[in-house]
Amino acid sequence: MRSTTYDSFLRDGQELLETFTIRYPHGIYKESVYSSTYDDLSKWLRSLITFMKADKEPSSAEFVGYLNSFRGKLGNIDKTEFLHILSELERYKGNEIQ
Repeated sequence: MRSTTYDSFLRDGQELLETFTIRYPHGIYKESVYSSTYDDLSKWLRSLITFMKADKEPSSAEFVGYLNSFRGKLGNIDKTEFLHILSELERYKGNEIQ
């Protein structure tokens, strides 16, 4: 059952990945790509944090701490960072199935 939830978060994450279309023309952020939908990204992240907190595995505590570091600072999640979150989620899904 939990793997279905992981699949759901991964599927929704892949859809959100398509929203990373905003680029800034100059400055230190010009190499990064940011999401055009703050509300959907925020909702997804809050739901993921809640889901991961319910997983009482000690190994997920570090990931939850990492996710919590973006609360109130979603503008800091660029496409590279979001891909990292998705790959970590994929890793947790793999561990859950084993």
